[in-house]
Amino acid sequence: MAIYHCSAKIIGRSAGRSIIAAVAYRTGTKLLDKETGVVYDYTHKGGVVYAETMLPPEAPVSYQDRAALWESVQKVEKQSTAQLAREIEVALPVEMDRAQQLAVLRTYIQDNFVRQGMCADWALHDKGDGNPHAHILLTTRAIKPDGEWASKQKSVYKLDAAGQKIPMIDPATGEQKIGARGRRLWMRETIPTTDWNEKYQLEAWRASWAQLCNQYLDVSHQIDHRSYAARGLLQEPTQHEGAAARKMERSGQVSARCEENRMIAIRNASIVTQIQTLTQQIAELVAEKWREIYDRLEQLLRRRAIDEAVRTATAGDRDAARADTAAICGQCQAAIDAARDAIRAGGEPGGDLEASGRIGETHRPSEPERPSLDELFRRARERQREYMARQQPGRSRRQRDEWER
Repeated sequence: MAIYHCSAKIIGRSAGRSIIAAVAYRTGTKLLDKETGVVYDYTHKGGVVYAETMLPPEAPVSYQDRAALWESVQKVEKQSTAQLAREIEVALPVEMDRAQQLAVLRTYIQDNFVRQGMCADWALHDKGDGNPHAHILLTTRAIKPDGEWASKQKSVYKLDAAGQKIPMIDPATGEQKIGARGRRLWMRETIPTTDWNEKYQLEAWRASWAQLCNQYLDVSHQIDHRSYAARGLLQEPTQHEGAAARKMERSGQVSARCEENRMIAIRNASIVTQIQTLTQQIAELVAEKWREIYDRLEQLLRRRAIDEAVRTATAGDRDAARADTAAICGQCQAAIDAARDAIRAGGEPGGDLEASGRIGETHRPSEPERPSLDELFRRARERQREYMARQQPGRSRRQRDEWER
């Protein structure tokens, strides 16, 4: 993944900073601060690859000269707490060539800032140390259609939750105050004329930078503007080191910020190792559970197939079972009748049955042997059990035995 960096800060009078000095340093030019008479010359500063000024349509053409632009800003921003400029700093992926870096910068500045009415003065820095980046200085006041600077704030009526104006109440009378010429007074509030200082705007600018850069990057080098926490990652973010810290490191000194980043890298490596171990353990547990679930599912499917086969037995099978049972019962009844006749004739049916194994008929060698009475009863009971098992599979063994008895 390529490196992502996009930050914003305000350059204001309250910190005692000079906007002319900031512009001269970032663009590598020589500028005169007419308020103080100081000349800031950074023409010999290395690493400034390119600088450009971009203006909205309503801005005067003279503002193409950055000296004229920022002198006008200093004149209109008179308060000691005034915001002179907003600086956006972005890191350019080293995977892009120079033409792509310039193209993505122009598109980003035009779509997000100039189109909203800001004047942009930007510069691309690259010292060949693998850290190409850009400084974008933006005006904090909109420009009116006539080319004059617009007001940063405006006064509007204060509205309640229903969108209605809130009356100004006189504490003495509890009634709405009446002003000059009998006019009713309403509460008012001051609001910004633009939303450039809102947090959601900064989030939109950060997201836009990532989206534009990703159009020039392959899948393996895509960048993401979201924080580790927003992406659900356990890694600890590093701190921005800056030029001063890196200069200390190059001179052999130890920068506290760089040292902290090294410790963070060690902790992140430990977290990655722990995550990999936990991931492997979870994968093994999931695989084991899946095997158990598969085995149980296979057993259930087999049982269901057997039950379905029993339930879907054809009518022909049931009729054949009934016919077999009826035939066996007929044979049993014939044997019983023959035994009864033998008893009436004064014979001993039990002894004859055991000796000959026949019921009421003379032995005929040419005919197949007929089963004994005990065999017939055994077969009848087996057929009845099979029939009952097919007809009433839900009955228990004990219930079937009771039915047979």
